[in-house]
Amino acid sequence: MAKTVRITTDNKIEVLDIPWDFDGWESAITANCTENVSTKIMLQLFRDSIIMIVDESGSVKHRPINQVASYLYGAQVHGTYIYGDVLFARQAGPNTVPLENAELVKFFLKDHFPILEEA
Repeated sequence: MAKTVRITTDNKIEVLDIPWDFDGWESAITANCTENVSTKIMLQLFRDSIIMIVDESGSVKHRPINQVASYLYGAQVHGTYIYGDVLFARQAGPNTVPLENAELVKFFLKDHFPILEEA
């Protein structure tokens, strides 16, 4: 089990304790295929190798747009959005590892995105 942060499409944020594997990620965001996303926006904001775990087929499943995740993805620049709930993790070389301090990441995100509310 590992702690991560989830942001939902209705702008709720929470720390979850989930099994740290593909099944755990997919279950936490109701996905059947996940993808890791990292952007310059995220690198500049976090100053760390924080990534989002997203539902790769969220748009074809007609999931709602995730406003915060889409901003972090750069939708305001290129017009491509993130659909569905997302999780946060760290990229350590080829490995996707849990956040070192999920509560701190949650606080940081809430501070930068006032639209987010506790789940």
